Amino acid sequence: MNFQDISTRFANDLSGSDAFKLLYRGAFDLMKSDLDNAGLYFVIGVAAQAFVQKYEDQGITVEFADNAKAKMVALNTRILAALAVEPAQRLRILGEVATEYEWNVTAF
Repeated sequence: MNFQDISTRFANDLSGSDAFKLLYRGAFDLMKSDLDNAGLYFVIGVAAQAFVQKYEDQGITVEFADNAKAKMVALNTRILAALAVEPAQRLRILGEVATEYEWNVTAF
């Protein structure tokens, strides 16, 4: 399974912690087999894992879950774009995604 497959599965899953759990497990697994892009997978895995750790046993609204999923899909889309470009551009996009998550994604 590659990141495109993992990202598509996440986008098509129902919103909620189960989808985020599959995403972070898939991203972390990819780190082992694709060392050149492990940093890209790591930032997605950490973000998805943070959602699970915060909300797995919580009651959250459908609206909240859908908004969180939309933010995660947007981050995944950026990572997919990074995988298609040269390493220098890839590193720049990784920095942008990490910064976006740290400073602009407050839900998880």
